[in-house]
Amino acid sequence: MNPLLNKAAAYCAAAEHCRSEVQTKLLQWGASANQTSDILDQLEDQGFLSETRYCSAFVNDKIRFQGWGKEKIRMALKQKRLPVSLIEEAINAFPQDEYEERLQAIIACKAATLSETDSYLRKAKLARFLASRGFSYSDISSALDM
Repeated sequence: MNPLLNKAAAYCAAAEHCRSEVQTKLLQWGASANQTSDILDQLEDQGFLSETRYCSAFVNDKIRFQGWGKEKIRMALKQKRLPVSLIEEAINAFPQDEYEERLQAIIACKAATLSETDSYLRKAKLARFLASRGFSYSDISSALDM
């Protein structure tokens, strides 16, 4: 069996990866473009590589554990050259009520660290923080009652 295929399979078995990440690794390991294409196809056929599964896992991890908003997730997945249809499917599959709960938890945590007493300036600081985390203006305004 191909040693690069084994190495790539072990890499994919350790954690979810998308096609472009595995392709980059294979090229770093010295695989040719033809070998890389063949290995990626074999990994998909054998179930080691699935972009649908990767998108879902990425969305879940970033919202639940890192507190990212949907916009930031969307941009990160586009940078990994994933199809927009898969990205939207994974984002829309995440429960909206859990997303809103996570947003409220992030707001409460950040609000506790702010020393600003003026409510307008306080909301502005929270809004900027949430925008930097990738939350859309509509999500921010509804969460902060702006």
